[in-house]
Amino acid sequence: DDGDGIPDDEENDTDGDGIPDFLDDDDDNDGVSDSNDTDKDGNGVPDFLEKDTDNDGIPDYLDNDDDNDGIPDFLDNDDDGDGIPDEKEDFDGDGIPDHLDDDADGDGVPDKLPDSDGDGVPDIRDDDDDNDGIPDNEEDSDGDGILDYLDDDANGDGIPDKHQDSDGDGEIGRAH
Repeated sequence: DDGDGIPDDEENDTDGDGIPDFLDDDDDNDGVSDSNDTDKDGNGVPDFLEKDTDNDGIPDYLDNDDDNDGIPDFLDNDDDGDGIPDEKEDFDGDGIPDHLDDDADGDGVPDKLPDSDGDGVPDIRDDDDDNDGIPDNEEDSDGDGILDYLDDDANGDGIPDKHQDSDGDGEIGRAH
């Protein structure tokens, strides 16, 4: 008996080294301390991949029906199992489905930075927002001699950019 009030035969000793897990800094004896161990059960799969959404004992990466609704994941259109198809989810209730909403949580801050050309580089860091090969700071879309970033009507249609959706993202504002 080690004097902790718990019979020694009831204490867990995962690695069988004679040191109970609650006193052992390396429960599985893999050479990695428990505080730094990313695979605590030692099955070769990092713990972060072992999410089990439906708590059925089968990690999602192995489970063909993560939400246990009887519909295989590859056919399921309601990943969170709340009864609302994913394409209609609208967390902030503004009428714009989350997958199309730049501010899905309704906090007034865009959830992601705009990326006009869809190249994975946010416009704020992209030297060529429309990916046409002409750097934004040299672009003059309407050929009026005024660079677009200085032009109130960059496309020359007679409607000030601040009053039109120039990039088709559903938001009114200056051309990118």
